[in-house]
Amino acid sequence: MSTKYNLRYNKLYGKKSDNMNKHKAKKHFGQNFLTDKNLLNKIVEEAGVENKDVIEIGPGMGALTQFLVKVASTVTAYEIDLDLKPVLNQLEKHNNNLTVKYEDILKTDIPNDKVYDVVANIPYNITSPIIFKLLESSNINSATLMVQKEVCDRITSKPGTKDYNALTVIINYYMEVTKVMNVSKKLFRPIPKVDSAVFKMRRREKELNDDEEKLFIEIVKSSFHQKRKTLLNNLSFSFEVNKEKINELLQKLNINSNERAENITLEQFIELTKIWNNI
Repeated sequence: MSTKYNLRYNKLYGKKSDNMNKHKAKKHFGQNFLTDKNLLNKIVEEAGVENKDVIEIGPGMGALTQFLVKVASTVTAYEIDLDLKPVLNQLEKHNNNLTVKYEDILKTDIPNDKVYDVVANIPYNITSPIIFKLLESSNINSATLMVQKEVCDRITSKPGTKDYNALTVIINYYMEVTKVMNVSKKLFRPIPKVDSAVFKMRRREKELNDDEEKLFIEIVKSSFHQKRKTLLNNLSFSFEVNKEKINELLQKLNINSNERAENITLEQFIELTKIWNNI
């Protein structure tokens, strides 16, 4: 942790800051603490959460939290590590708009009392479950998240690229996704094995009803079931439907029967879902 960062906490919280120096990152919680003040401020700026209600997942020692409370209307932070209470309680004491809940976000219902924007440095070991929890929570307006760089590259990839997969399509159905920045692993304590990246996703208008959405997810997952197989073969195998019938639908969408899922756009998957019942 940088000397400037320690001095800032010493000035604010006095001897309580000793807890920061004593705390050791816990591997089973996926803890890697970000310490670069300029980068933390940049993340908050890119999140665009001025005067908004914010949820932070895994505040750790409050590095990002201290910048969020300056601009957000309210910040509700979820922390699973009870050993961080001394530091976070002090931060909460000095900021009336901060509420810290010592709960596992994956086992907690996200409040539905208002619209929230999420800002978080997500633990690497639970990245996908957290993202899907946010997707399923309709009152989450946006999420600015730091994840492993390779995960960010997949989520923000385009059709026809090697990173484009089912996860890409499903997330982009619910959210408009943009990459914000790469983050060097050297800016964390302890230093992880891989670099990170920040991306932002903002809620899209629904194009399918609830039943169609379930079918959409099935179609997308099935389409990528075996990446080397064609879209036609994967769909026929997964749904146990005659290839000729599926090919008729693909022709209506001007999709070649030999095309692979990695070349199919989100819009084409949506249209395929809409006409699927014609089989």
